[in-house]
Amino acid sequence: MAFGRLQVLDQGGGGTGLPGPLSSLLPFILLCLWIALNAGPAQGDTLWQEDDQRLRVGLKLFPAVLGALESPEDEAVGDRTLRVAVVSEGSPEGADRAASALRAIGQIRDRPLRVVNLDAKGLDSFTEGPLGGVFVASPGFSGARLRAWSERLRTLVFSPFPGDVEAGAVAGIHVSDQILPFLNLPQARRAGVRFRPFLLRVARHYE
Repeated sequence: MAFGRLQVLDQGGGGTGLPGPLSSLLPFILLCLWIALNAGPAQGDTLWQEDDQRLRVGLKLFPAVLGALESPEDEAVGDRTLRVAVVSEGSPEGADRAASALRAIGQIRDRPLRVVNLDAKGLDSFTEGPLGGVFVASPGFSGARLRAWSERLRTLVFSPFPGDVEAGAVAGIHVSDQILPFLNLPQARRAGVRFRPFLLRVARHYE
């Protein structure tokens, strides 16, 4: 599947619906999406070109989706940081790039981000407190594993790779002539993840 041109959605006179700092960041997020679609793969990257593009776009959408959770503050750890896990298998390139990009964001809804890198087995056994979300940085995880992570950890599992939302990730990206957030609502309900109405309005739904 080739990436089509990016279209900016007009949500009407009600504004973006994005809370606080995210509202002011929306033009920047959309600009970054355009850049990601038109940039070539990073030198030495081991991901296939489409997967590399999806990773780049996913890193721009993930913070907005995380900020659109109904109560991300409930996932704050004791020092009020929002902990996010980047999970990958195989080459660490994608995971390292994803973690660096997320750390550069700094905060979401006034909550400082704390990013941890884990492999699949590390996330399978993770017990070190709540996670605000999981970003999948490499393709090929089974649907059973994606579902188990979200249900056991009661958190958002976001994967930008094709087929993962249908298989069991809570959210990802839908690519056609537009780039849209892609939500697996049945899996979100099983994981206890709830999204704000503005995201539900603009996202593609997998039922």
